[in-house]
Amino acid sequence: MKISDFFIWCAGSDTVLLSHCSKKERNKHIGYGTLVLVPATLAFVSMSFALSTVEGITALPLLYFFGGFIWSLIIFSFDRFIVSTHIRKMDNRSELKNPAFFLRMGFALILGIVISHPLVMLYFDGSIQDQITENTIAHKKKIEKEFDAKIFNIEFKLRRLDSSEKSKLEQRDIQFEIVTKEIDGEVIKNSKGEITTTGIYGKGPSAENKIRQLNTIEEELKSLRVNQVVERKSHNSELAQLKNQQDSTISAYSTYTDYLRREMALEQLKEKHSIVRITQYILILLFILVDILPFIFKTFSPFGMYDRILLDDDLLVQELDNESRREYLEKLYNQISEA
Repeated sequence: MKISDFFIWCAGSDTVLLSHCSKKERNKHIGYGTLVLVPATLAFVSMSFALSTVEGITALPLLYFFGGFIWSLIIFSFDRFIVSTHIRKMDNRSELKNPAFFLRMGFALILGIVISHPLVMLYFDGSIQDQITENTIAHKKKIEKEFDAKIFNIEFKLRRLDSSEKSKLEQRDIQFEIVTKEIDGEVIKNSKGEITTTGIYGKGPSAENKIRQLNTIEEELKSLRVNQVVERKSHNSELAQLKNQQDSTISAYSTYTDYLRREMALEQLKEKHSIVRITQYILILLFILVDILPFIFKTFSPFGMYDRILLDDDLLVQELDNESRREYLEKLYNQISEA
């Protein structure tokens, strides 16, 4: 099989009919086949890249290349069917009046859009990766900030416990000093300038009363410490858990770079830079054009001998009535039976 015959097969053309046509006509159909192969090649690249971003198969190139190959065969089959089933009319006006033309054109446009989007993602891959990195850093800071707020709340509770104990300790120390000064007979004043001791040496009634107050404060301090043990343990455990969750959440987020995240990063780039949106539309139009080119060229190329033969056959079938067809087939079957 010649390479030229392979391209003719890709176009879905009849090699037997083309053998009776001019070389120019044959080259035209070789060109159709070449154009049919181009979208299939782009489809292979497109799907291979798209599958390579899927989390489960990123490290399995054979798998996503195989997926790309299967997708390219599907696109090739669709394009070959569109081109091969189209019979060129004698003039362009007749082509535009044919509903099948618009159906084939619409289907070719859809295929072009499907193929183009992953290729656009591949074209902007470097910028998308930078945007994903920027988003990852920003999201890490957001996660860190959210956990820091919770951690600060727990630490505030612990500080409040420390403050409560410290306040009770200070109260005890002040009372202890008052008791000591009372027994020693010294006169001291509080912050308001009021005299808090009697100035009488020894353990008098005033000293005994102050000692009872000191003992009460000591009991309150002991009770406070006992009550805080369980609360401190609960807060410290919750604090350690929050810090572990913070680290694990940040680490887990930084590992994902799937296709959806690339989509969102591309949308962010388009919002930041209008040139990205313009370039995207130009690329999509380019890839759509590549996919519809085989159909467009076959539709509006010069009417040739091959097209004339197919059109005559099509008209012959349309003019053939069912009764003549039945008689012809019956005669043919009788000849086969006699043989």
